[in-house]
Amino acid sequence: MRRATWFLAGAAASYAIYRTLWRQPPLGVIPQARPIQTYAEAESAANALIAAYEPGVRPDCTGKLLTHGRQTDRAIVLLHGFTNCPRQFYALAERYFERGYNVFVPRFPYHGLYHRAPKELSNLTSEDLVRTGMTAVDIGRGLGRHLTVMGLSMGGLTAAWLAHHRADIDRSVLVAPALAFQSIPFPLMPAYATFARVTPNRFYWWDPERKGSAPGPEHGYYGFHVRAFHALLRLAVLVGQEAATSAPMARSLVVVVNPTDESIDNDGVRAIVRRWRRHGANVLLYEIPAAWSLTHDLIDPAQPTQQIDRVYPLLIKWSEYPYHVATPSSDHT
Repeated sequence: MRRATWFLAGAAASYAIYRTLWRQPPLGVIPQARPIQTYAEAESAANALIAAYEPGVRPDCTGKLLTHGRQTDRAIVLLHGFTNCPRQFYALAERYFERGYNVFVPRFPYHGLYHRAPKELSNLTSEDLVRTGMTAVDIGRGLGRHLTVMGLSMGGLTAAWLAHHRADIDRSVLVAPALAFQSIPFPLMPAYATFARVTPNRFYWWDPERKGSAPGPEHGYYGFHVRAFHALLRLAVLVGQEAATSAPMARSLVVVVNPTDESIDNDGVRAIVRRWRRHGANVLLYEIPAAWSLTHDLIDPAQPTQQIDRVYPLLIKWSEYPYHVATPSSDHT
C-alpha cells in the first residue's frame, strides 16, 4: 500500500512538472480559413493589408503585391524572417513575378519599424504569426489557381504550421525553418519555451560585440527581446507535437537546410521531417552546398555575404519541381 502511494505521488509530481515546464499553452482564437475566390477580392484584401497602419513602420518595409492584373496559374506567398521585414523578399518576389506568378509578401506585426531595437517586438505572439499566415493564404488563393507558400526562418516556421492546417496549399517551402535552434537542445525545447515565457524580458544583440555597428540590412533589427523569441519557440514546439501525431494537410512540402547555418539546428529540422514522413507526408528535403558557406539569412540582398545569384535559382528550382511553370511577360501592379 505504501509503495502504491509513493508511486501515485511520484506520478502526480511528474505530471505537475510536465504541466509546468513542458506543456505549451494551445493557440488562442485563430480565424477560420476563408479562401478568397476571385482575383479582384484578393487584390483588394492584399492592398488593404499593406496599407493597414502601424506606428513607426518604414515605408520600405511594407508588404508587397506583384500581380499580372488577373488570376494566374500560380501564386506565391513569401513570409519573411524574425527581426527582418518584407523587403527581405522583394528581390526574390520579382524573380517569381517574372516567371508568371502573382506574388504577395505580407508583413508580420512589430516588424519593419524605424527603431531597430523596438520594445514593441516584445508583444509578438505565436498567434500573430499564425493569423498573418492564415490571412496571407486566404489572399493567395484568389491570386492563383495553385498556391505556394515559402518562408525563411520564422516565416518557414509559420509555413510549417500552415502546412498542417491548410489543405488548399499546393506546396509549402520551408527555408532554414525555425523548427529547432542550435543554442537549444532539441529535446529540451518545451522547457526553454516555458523559460522564455516567464524569465525577465531581456534584450539580446545579434552581434554582442559590435552591437549596433554590426554589418547588415538597415531594415533589420539589432537583436530581439526574449519574449518575442518565445513566440517562435512555442510555435515550434506545437508544430513538432503535431508532426509526431499527424501528416501536414498541404499537398507537398519542401524543406531546405543550410549546412553552414549559424542559427538553426538542422538535425532537429530533419527529425521533424522524419516525423512527417512516418505519417506519409510528401516531403522533399534539399541541402544548400556547404562549400558556399552561407549565413542563416540567405535571402536578403542587403546581407554583406549574400549570394543570391546562386541561391535564388536553386530555391526557384526546388520550389517548382516537378512542376513546369511558364514565363509570360506582363506589367505588374
